[in-house]
This record gives sequence, C-alpha cells and structure tokens, in this order.
Amino acid sequence: MENVLIISSNKNASELLSDFMKESFQCSVRTAETSYQAKNIFDAAPSIELAVINSPLSDDSGAGIAEYIIENTSANCILIIKAELAEKHMDRFEKSGIIVVSKPFNRSVLYRLIKTIDIAVRRSWKLYQETVRLEKKIEEIRTIDKAKFMLMQYRGMTEAEAHEYLEQYAMNKRKKKSIAALEVIDKLGEQYL
Repeated sequence: MENVLIISSNKNASELLSDFMKESFQCSVRTAETSYQAKNIFDAAPSIELAVINSPLSDDSGAGIAEYIIENTSANCILIIKAELAEKHMDRFEKSGIIVVSKPFNRSVLYRLIKTIDIAVRRSWKLYQETVRLEKKIEEIRTIDKAKFMLMQYRGMTEAEAHEYLEQYAMNKRKKKSIAALEVIDKLGEQYL
C-alpha cells in the first residue's frame, strides 16, 4: 500500500495514525481534518488506496465520507468509531463495504487489518493487470481478424492468403502485426469505403 489518507478532526489522533502508517507500512500519508477536505484530496489524488477515518469529524459523523469514498473511489475505507455506534450500524457499514474498527482498539489489531487489506489490494491489482493484458490481446486479435476479413472481402483472398499478406506486410514495415493490421484496415477503408 503506497497512498493513504487519514481523516481526523483530532490532531493528536491524526498524528498517531500517520506515524503508525509510515512506520508500519512505509507509505505516503496525507491528512484531512474534514470530509470536505477529504473529498478535495480524493479529487486531486485518485490514487489513494486506503482511507482511515477517525470519527466523528467536525463536519460529518464519519459515516458520510466513508460511504462517499466507497461509492466514488477505488480506495478501501476503515472507519474508526465508538463501539456502541459500530454495533448499531454494523449491517449498514458491512453492506457498503466499509471496514469498521471499534474504539478503543489496539495497534496490533489495526496492523493486522491493514496488512490484510494490503494483501487483498495487491492480489486485486495483479488480477486487474492480467485482465488489462488479456483485453489488449483480444483487441489485437479482433483488429487482425478485421483486416483479414477486409482483405478477403475486397481483394478476394482466402483466409490463409490474408494471414500471410498481413504477416508479410508487418515484417516489411517492421511493425507489430496488430499495428500493420490497422494500417491495412485504413488503406482498404480509403479505397473501398
């Protein structure tokens, strides 16, 4: 985890949480005192991976900004709240995806919780990267297939001839096959469409 936002109207708690995060996770920590400031920070720095809210805030109970973060950003959210409020609203928070820590809490519980979130974020990031790679590969295959189809339709080639033509074109131009396919699509589009 690299980017964390601590949201707390209590300066002492904000400093303690910031120091804890920096020492335990060697991450970049930003702070906000109000939910308004937090929203502005998220707008300016959407790469924040975790928000830790020490409720209540001076302009919000903490639940409002937590729900905003979950609904409008990709960050995980920990809401530190009084035990009686946590019990009262636990179902609502869990359904929203907000992680609740009851006050008072100890550092080891918070550490294990954040470490678990960090592991989950890293796994999700790897899956996301693999998905992006596969989507790009699928798009390249679609482009190549479209170029082959156009060669077959407008130049009367067989699929094997169209495939060979694209490979030869890409090799002659020293370009990736999908880029060569885009050029062929553009040329055939200009000629026949």
